Amino acid sequence: MASVKFWGVRGSIPTPGPSTIQYGGNTSCVEVRHEDKLFILDAGSGIRELGIDLLKKKEPVRASIFISHMHWDHIQGIPFFTPAYIPGNNFIFYGAEEPEKDLATIIRDQMNPTYFPIELQDMAGKLEFQSIFEGTHSIQGIRVDTLFLNHPGNSLGYKLHLGDQDIVYISDNEPFGWYQRKDADREEFIGEDGDLKLLDFIRNADLLIHDAQYTPEEYSNKQTWGHSPYDYTVKLASDAGVRHLVLYHHDPMHDDGSIDSILAKARELGKVSNPDLEISAAIEGNSLEL
Repeated sequence: MASVKFWGVRGSIPTPGPSTIQYGGNTSCVEVRHEDKLFILDAGSGIRELGIDLLKKKEPVRASIFISHMHWDHIQGIPFFTPAYIPGNNFIFYGAEEPEKDLATIIRDQMNPTYFPIELQDMAGKLEFQSIFEGTHSIQGIRVDTLFLNHPGNSLGYKLHLGDQDIVYISDNEPFGWYQRKDADREEFIGEDGDLKLLDFIRNADLLIHDAQYTPEEYSNKQTWGHSPYDYTVKLASDAGVRHLVLYHHDPMHDDGSIDSILAKARELGKVSNPDLEISAAIEGNSLEL
């Protein structure tokens, strides 16, 4: 059995305040547990709260941390991840490096004294860095598939094969061809090579956590920004036979009422395209048992 807990569900920038109490304002971070293994998906500001929770157990922590890409909202929590300062804890970071910088350098740069008073080497825990790219990997004895996504920079999607359950994490992703093809029928939009490749990647997943940052109206003015409208996300999950879709990476401009509306509309679309598809919106602090 696998369990999933959301520690950060917001995109772009943390948005604390009264308008985001229901869904949460911390940026991307998801905890996945399987047997005695701990996996952390992204290290946005939500990883700070996860770190506080891990300290309660008062035992050494070992975890694999999968970084989808190196934009601020996916790494900004690392300097505040308290377990990384404690000797005896061990964290291995995985992610795609850039042509001019390796993974360790990218993460170290945000803790340069110009930007932060404590440097990466001051963390007393054991930190390791492993660059990975698109393909299949064995990590902590489980199979992890990775796929490059349609987002500025080297953004990876992750598929964790946990026994007989598959969890897919697609934090930042944009349609490859749907809206750009002006003559396309919206009901047949998944036809570009990138969309078809993604469709195969998520096929029959038990849980898909996928970017749904925009409404269709918002996306029409934000093409190439690297994020998805919710109707694309629902159509993708429906066609792939996903069991449970979680709408993720909420826009910082969307308050709780806006996300309620997006969720309701997404569920209406899901009823038409695949009545068996369960759809929910990511809520900070919520847990799922698979």
